Amino acid sequence: MSHIFTSLRHPQEKLLEAEHFLARLAKSDGLEFQFELNAFLSASRSVSFVLQKAMASVTGFSDWYAEKQAAMKIDAAMRYFLELRNVSQKQGPVSFVGGSLPGGGWTYRFVGHPHDVPPDLTGVDISASCAAHLAKLGQLLLDCSRAFPYQSCPARAFSEEGMTALGFGWEDVEAALGLPIGYTEVSGIPAGERFRILSREVEPLDIESIERIASGDIRAGGVPLEFPVSSGSNLVDDVASMMGRGQGDGGQPRDAFLRAVMRRIDDLERS
Repeated sequence: MSHIFTSLRHPQEKLLEAEHFLARLAKSDGLEFQFELNAFLSASRSVSFVLQKAMASVTGFSDWYAEKQAAMKIDAAMRYFLELRNVSQKQGPVSFVGGSLPGGGWTYRFVGHPHDVPPDLTGVDISASCAAHLAKLGQLLLDCSRAFPYQSCPARAFSEEGMTALGFGWEDVEAALGLPIGYTEVSGIPAGERFRILSREVEPLDIESIERIASGDIRAGGVPLEFPVSSGSNLVDDVASMMGRGQGDGGQPRDAFLRAVMRRIDDLERS
């Protein structure tokens, strides 16, 4: 059986797909914001699914991923995004509330219904929260590329070092590239030179985009995105808190808004 060459290309594409929807999310409002959030949640959740599929045949990946999965499960923010995707796909719209910004535009907050908002995301703009989540997924792919350099990138695999590490032969190379058997048997040409020539037929992994997203550099059309910076003490934060589970408003934004305004008026009168 021919050696099966693997790649992180498809997981990386899912990462870029999630970035695409995040860029749209950051510039939308109203019902459109809900649509883009749903799309981001779905694409971002697919990153780990496609990663597992792409690397399923790689020796050692299962144990490596089990450790990563355990770490993700104790990350409250990552677990919350998983829950949001399930809500979005199986139950209905994700609960959030929005408010205007002093300089124009809107900012949104997650509402703790039906799941409590973890501390790391409380009082944080939703688009900024999504950007932080995407960076974690980028780091997951980056860690995988470093742990399995020849299995994650075909261009690295098609090298003398890759051949030694993966244990494949020239017939495997020919089969992978769709070349006739014996095509690479050219006397007098060193293996390194043969790989250099053949590498033109191999698409390398776009590791630069993975590194960029892992660093938190989220872009739209090549331009870095800026997300609203929140203090957690805005009126929209008060409304989001009052709409959470057990707050008595039953998820009604109008009632929560009126209560938040009255509380601020009371605070001003007492000051």
